[in-house]
Amino acid sequence: MTAALALGVAPRAVGRAHGDPADASGPLDLRRASVDQVRRSMRLSVRTSQPFHLSALDRHPDAGRRRERFICLQIHRHGHTFMRQLCFGKGPNGDDDTLGYAILNPDKSVRSWEGIDARVERPSKRSVAARFNPRAADLRPGKHRWRFVSQWTGPKCLAANRDAAAPRKRTERNRCFDRVPNDHFAKFTLHRVQPVGCKDSGPSPRFSGSADRKRIALTFDDGPSSYTPQILSILRHHHAKGTFFEIGEQVSSASGSVLKAGDELANHSYHHESYPSRWSMAATNRRIKSATGFEPCLFRPPGGSYNSRVVGDAKALGMTTVLWNVDPRDWSNPGSGAIYSRVVNGARPGAIVVMHDGGGDRSQTVAALPRIIKTLHGRGYRLVTVSKLLHQRTIWGEASKPKAPLVPWGFLNRPAGSAPATEEHE
Repeated sequence: MTAALALGVAPRAVGRAHGDPADASGPLDLRRASVDQVRRSMRLSVRTSQPFHLSALDRHPDAGRRRERFICLQIHRHGHTFMRQLCFGKGPNGDDDTLGYAILNPDKSVRSWEGIDARVERPSKRSVAARFNPRAADLRPGKHRWRFVSQWTGPKCLAANRDAAAPRKRTERNRCFDRVPNDHFAKFTLHRVQPVGCKDSGPSPRFSGSADRKRIALTFDDGPSSYTPQILSILRHHHAKGTFFEIGEQVSSASGSVLKAGDELANHSYHHESYPSRWSMAATNRRIKSATGFEPCLFRPPGGSYNSRVVGDAKALGMTTVLWNVDPRDWSNPGSGAIYSRVVNGARPGAIVVMHDGGGDRSQTVAALPRIIKTLHGRGYRLVTVSKLLHQRTIWGEASKPKAPLVPWGFLNRPAGSAPATEEHE
């Protein structure tokens, strides 16, 4: 089974599930199993012949021992020595949202183990599914082989089995042990994927999102710059997302780090000019797409200056014009304390906050950001991308490297105001 790639607007790449006959005793007789890719995540799904409780399963079993109960995926990358094992079961605090992750030796004994975060679901009493980040299990893009194994225990599970090669030798086999597929490993290809676009929707311009949920979008203008990696690091460390409105002439192949971090890229004109032309918007989109493989669907006019022509041009290019309703005026360098206070005092459900990661000294914004995030999280807010706040649809596809390294146009020492003719042909 090979998982299909999540292209276009397909929310999930569904692979072929493997069925299995009723060939084992006990409740953990495996009847159906699958491994799929869902955007950047992997999804495991298993159905058994009878109901079972996760609390009855060992998340860190030794599959060679007959007295352990488990449902585990065993998976390895083609050509690699060590196999990975991911097992369902209750955590030490009774939590479901963890998978037991182990590295197996060539003889299937456990080399090391730990717990990894996952979103575990019980579609029915006879099934369980989990979605997780494959990197947490050191699963990298490429070709893999997998199968599920399960085992139940009890006096009815063990049965005498006479060795055909040595008739006098009797061994015990567990009739409650099962595998899917039975006689081979299934194939699975993990693709490297990323957002490649998003779907413009709703009215334009937008100053905020819906106030029915406690969500806020943090946005950053005038980058990329040397401050952008610092802001990305802070967002990642504090489990927050941001949207970066980038200036076309400053875009480089390093802009892809925004997407890799799970944040969002957007259009902020080519030269940071007031009332930018349609050409400026289109050239910025082309440059971002050439550098990262992503085509923005959000546009912000520099300084917030717009008219019907600007909004209409952006709409014609498939972009929603996005302004803001919380402005700490961090561009004026009022001090990190003032930036913090202005953001948290203005925070409301659905708010769009404007800050800056370029265009000057942004050290005060960097200093204020961790405290802003902690306070908003403490008040129960989720910090999401603008697209998520506005309920826009993300388009996913296979990640690709830029055709050629891009150098920010401003570094090429062109005369001020000269037209970047090569941009028309990128």
